[in-house]
Order: sequence, then structure tokens, then C-alpha cells
Amino acid sequence: MNLFPLVSCELRVAVRQRSTYYVRLLAGAAAIAISFWGLLIWADWKSPASLGHSLLEALAMTGFIGVVLAGLVLTSDCISRERREGTLGLLFLTDLRGIDVAFGKLAAKAILPFYALLAMFPALGICLLVGGVMAGEVGRLVLALLNALFFSLSATLLTSTFCRKQRAAQASAFLMILVCVPGVPLLGRALSAWTTNPVWRQSALLFSPAGSYFMAFDQDYQGAPVVFWGSALSTHLFAWLCLALSAFVLPRSFLEKSNDETSRPRWARSRLRIGPPSLQREELERNPMSWLADRDRPRRRWVWCFPALALLLWMGFELDPLGDSKAQAGFIALAAIHVVFKIWLCADGSHAFATGRRDGTLELLLLTPLGAREIATGTLSGFRRRYLAPLLALFFLDLALAAWLALVGSGPSAILVGVAGAMLLVDSYCLCWVGMLRGLVARDSGQAIVATLGRVLLLPWLYFAFGAAIFYESAPGELAVLWLLLSGFNDLIFLANARSILFEHFRLLALRPFSEKGARVESKWSPINWQAE
Repeated sequence: MNLFPLVSCELRVAVRQRSTYYVRLLAGAAAIAISFWGLLIWADWKSPASLGHSLLEALAMTGFIGVVLAGLVLTSDCISRERREGTLGLLFLTDLRGIDVAFGKLAAKAILPFYALLAMFPALGICLLVGGVMAGEVGRLVLALLNALFFSLSATLLTSTFCRKQRAAQASAFLMILVCVPGVPLLGRALSAWTTNPVWRQSALLFSPAGSYFMAFDQDYQGAPVVFWGSALSTHLFAWLCLALSAFVLPRSFLEKSNDETSRPRWARSRLRIGPPSLQREELERNPMSWLADRDRPRRRWVWCFPALALLLWMGFELDPLGDSKAQAGFIALAAIHVVFKIWLCADGSHAFATGRRDGTLELLLLTPLGAREIATGTLSGFRRRYLAPLLALFFLDLALAAWLALVGSGPSAILVGVAGAMLLVDSYCLCWVGMLRGLVARDSGQAIVATLGRVLLLPWLYFAFGAAIFYESAPGELAVLWLLLSGFNDLIFLANARSILFEHFRLLALRPFSEKGARVESKWSPINWQAE
């Protein structure tokens, strides 16, 4: 068995990378910043017991989100990339087995988030010193975070084993995490609110790593300790099952199949038809980049699932962010539809230039009379033809819901829904431009997606967290307006910066070799020099 030599080799390579130390340093700095922020803001209006528990919740939530996203970022494309590059079969020319390769990949990808968790764990001791937190609670949270990390990496490793294309691997990994982490608990909560029976919620928590996280806190653990240990055990066993399936499938997945069109099934061949030749020529003459960005016509039909789900949710549940538990669960589901739509749009926008730069399409386009502005606006035109109608349908559903909440006398809820609908439009437009820029400068579309989501969706929530902690006595409607202003200003800055760089430095960034560090370019909208990644 060659497991330990391979794992040792992968770990030696990983610890020599500079990013390993940077991630560990950033994780520790983030934990210190959260602790300092909580002690500075909450110390004036919280008791020591509640202050320590609030700090623990903030640190634990940050760590849980990080370990859940670790699988999407690190292992969702690790096996599929080997298959695309043709190096997976070379591994099995040696005496390596599937279990050796699976454990080696898991060990190599787990070292970054594991070091990040180790850097954050000492900050949990501050909560013990402040008060209101027991040592057993901290220990359960550490166990829940480590178990969630193992689950996330193993599940996405399995989805990557079955896929060859990068987008398919990322989409399947995202679907796996979406269903297992927030999907199952939300379903259980909705069923409990619908039937007024808490058994559904507890049963759903048993099959999700979120169950062991939420039940690790003393106020929930004392009432149902079996749910915590059952959730930890079931998700841990499921992670081992995913790893075993990956090891079983790996030796059989590197065999390539024919890409001939006649070897495809009939339904798959029909997906590639994009219209009669006359229509294709007309679209090519009008805007070739728009035609190139909108070749996959069936994807238009899939996008309509988002407004359809929102409409079904509105018809089946009462949606009110400030209502009872049933109405709040429905609104959380509606917000999840918004988030998934934005992630879908971000992935499509980042993929456009990332794959074009990798396969040489952008180099060929730069040999034509098309300029940088025409390429960027043409690509955006293709996105507009694909996403504008479903986006407007979602927006008008939000407006209708806000108007209905205002008519029934729930003004703050109407403001929250209206702000969410407005930010759906603004974020979608910004995600297209920032996604195209990040896809142009990142090494692959996965890094571009993470960079785009962090800039457009994550940063406003960090600003809002500081603002809400300062204006904690404000009404929900006032906090919603604060979120609108902060998110809108953030989107405006990144949108203007992305447009400026794409129009002025498109050729320089598109022709940059992958092995060289990008040249430093300047944007008139940025106070500092922006450096291509």
C-alpha cells in the first residue's frame, strides 16, 4: 500500500507553497480582528456572559462558512482537471491504487483550510476568558468545524471524480453543498413550521453538517444532545463513503470516450442546435460576440427555473422576513433563490473570458477588427439576452411581494423585500462586468468566481456588519436602507473599475502568458495600482 508515501509527498509539496503561510496568517488575523471588533463594539451594551457567547458565535460562523466553501474552492475541480489534462492515467501506470490517489488529493487540499482552522482556534479561548462560555461548548464547536471540513472536501472530491469539464464539476459540487448544508435544514424547518411538529427539524439536522454546528451551542445541546452526536456521526460516515466511492471510481474514470458528435445520444445532439443557418448569419453580422456568448440556447430555459421557483414559493408559503417562523423560513428560501441566481450569473460571466483565454479564443478575436470595447459589450449583450428576462421576472415578483406586504400593514418587511429586489438588479449588472475582468486575469474560472463573489457579495456584508454593530438600535427598515447604500456604493466602485480596466487594458491582459506575472496596469477609478493576478 502506497498511501503514506503519497500523502507524505503531497504534504511536503503543500507546506512549501507560499500560499500555505499566507492563508494561515490571514486566518489568524481575521480571528483577531473579529475578536477586537466584538470587544470594542459590544462591550458597552452587553453583559460579560452574552458578550463571550456573541464572540463565540461570530468566530464559529466565520469558520463554518470557510470550511464549507473550502470544498468548492479547493477540491471541486482537482480530479476533473487531471482528466482534462490527461495526467490521471499516468498515475495509474504506477503501482498506485484509487485509494492512494484519493487520500493524496484530500491531504494536499486539506492542509490550507486545516491550517486556517488551527490559526483561528486560539481566538476561541478569548470567549472563555470573557465569560459565559463553557469549555465543552468550545470543544464541540471545534469538533463540528473539523467534521464539516472533512465532509466538504470528501463530497466535492466525489463530484469531481464523475466530471471532466470544469463547469460541470463546479456546478455539481455547488449543488451537493447546497443540498446538504443549507437545503436539508431549511426543508426540515419548513416542514416543522408547516406541520407544527419539531421532529422534522431535528430529523433534518441529523443528515447535515449544519446540524452538528447549530447543536454544538449549550442552549441547543442541553435540550437534544443526541441530535448533535447523531449529526456528527452520520455526516462523518457519509464523508468516508464519498471518499471510498471516489477511490473506487478513480481507476475507471480516466478512460476517455469518443467526442464524436455521432456518438452522442440524440437528446445531447439536439442541445447543440442553435438555430437555422440564416439566423446564425444574421446574428453574426449584427454582433459576433453576442452570438458567441449566447450559443447555448437551452441554458436560457434553465435560468427560468429561478422565477418559477420564486413564484411557487410565493403561492405556497407566506413570505415575511419579520413574521412568524413559517413566514421567515419562506423568505429565507426566497433569499436563497436570489443568491443562487447571482452565483449562476457570476459563474457564467467569469467563465466567458477565463476559458477563452485558456483555449486561445481571445487571441484569435484580437486578430480581427473587433476592439476591446466591442468584445466586452458584445459579451455583455449575450448575457443580457440570456438573463435579462428571468432577472426582470424575479424583480417584479419582489416588487409585487413588497407591495402586498405594504398593503397588509407590514412596512418594514416591505422595505426589506424592496431593497432585496433593487440589489438583485444592481448586483447582477456588477457581477457581469467584474466577472469578465476576474476571468481575464485569473488562472482559471474557479479563482475568478471566488474573487468576483468576494468583491461584490461578501465585502458589503462585512461593511454592513460594522455598521449594524454601531447602529444596533436602528429599526429593520433603517438597517435595510444602510445595506442598500453600502452595497450600492461598493458595486459602483468595482463596476467603474472593471469597465475602465477592460476598455483600456484588455489586449495587455488577454495576451499575458500564464507562467508570467501580469504587468501592472492603472485604472482612473482606483486610488492604487491594480495588479493582475
